[in-house]
Amino acid sequence: MHELPKRERGSFGQGHFAVNLNSESVSGHEKDVSPIARAGHPARGLRSGTDKQAVAFFTHVFNPAIELRYRKLKEELGSRAQIFIFAPLGTSVPHQYLDETYFFDYDSLRSGAVRVNGDKIIPGNVHLAQLDFYRHHPGFDYYWFIEYDVVFTGDWATLLAAVENDPADLLAAHVRSLEEEPAWPWWETLELPGCSLSQAEWLRAFFPVYRISNDGLRSVDEHVKLGWSGHFEGLIPCIIRAASLSISDLGGSGRWTPQDRRHRFYSSFSSDAGVSLNAGTHRHRPPLQLPLVRRNTIFHPVKAGSAEQKKGVVEFVKHQYLRELPVRCAISLYYNLLSLWPLPHKTEKSIKESTDVG
Repeated sequence: MHELPKRERGSFGQGHFAVNLNSESVSGHEKDVSPIARAGHPARGLRSGTDKQAVAFFTHVFNPAIELRYRKLKEELGSRAQIFIFAPLGTSVPHQYLDETYFFDYDSLRSGAVRVNGDKIIPGNVHLAQLDFYRHHPGFDYYWFIEYDVVFTGDWATLLAAVENDPADLLAAHVRSLEEEPAWPWWETLELPGCSLSQAEWLRAFFPVYRISNDGLRSVDEHVKLGWSGHFEGLIPCIIRAASLSISDLGGSGRWTPQDRRHRFYSSFSSDAGVSLNAGTHRHRPPLQLPLVRRNTIFHPVKAGSAEQKKGVVEFVKHQYLRELPVRCAISLYYNLLSLWPLPHKTEKSIKESTDVG
């Protein structure tokens, strides 16, 4: 892995402020209407930001099941990192969590960007919000972004302990090059003016849970300001590689996975033709419906709340069995069954495992 020497931090402008005047209630929680519920406003009542790591729990909904996932993160990582809720302006966050919530206004961020991939934050423009979070919380060495529909069946500290000695600037799942996975549909969105990489060297990754360094986010910020754009799961890895920063895989079995993490923490799959298949414990879709039995494993997507769960069942049947080719169904079924059984891995004896949440 190539690493870039540390650089001095640049200065950033002030963020956009907008008062949230929506007082509707969702899932029994009322939206806050006080001045703290503003976009571009650093969460208050927190430590000074000198911790090595920040963890941003990214959600646009906040029901009791999602609250349990957030509380699990806080309980298991509170001594290792500073934990935030990271949400679009207008998200219904309970009042007791507002001091640790960072709201962003995507419309404002989009209007200020040189170039964007479509008009919505999903798919592809999540990096604009993550850069906004970084600019207002610049004092961390590493930033974890974890989506609300990610479940880790163990203590989150087990995962962080396993990678704490890995200095990679980008630590993500399913890292693949264009040469390895040419049929990924988002390659065509990438606009990388002046990029020194050949197209075969372009990289993509899967970002429901990932870690990026301060240097990495600064480099992404600089390149985005120069007009680099595209789906963020391709854009960010390409920027990191072009900047000669370091990259590593959380687990799995790809080329970027260190030997001691091979077949740990998640499974995913690509076909020989370079198609990313909807199979394994960590995938785009359909939502996982089988019991999450395998320990110390990342599962995604795992929907929370009755409405999302019902939608997930329909999507599971629709995409797993009706739309996909028989070979994809067979592979998906294999990986679903695999998720019920533990794969051999080193045990973190010094870390106590917690009760599963999911």
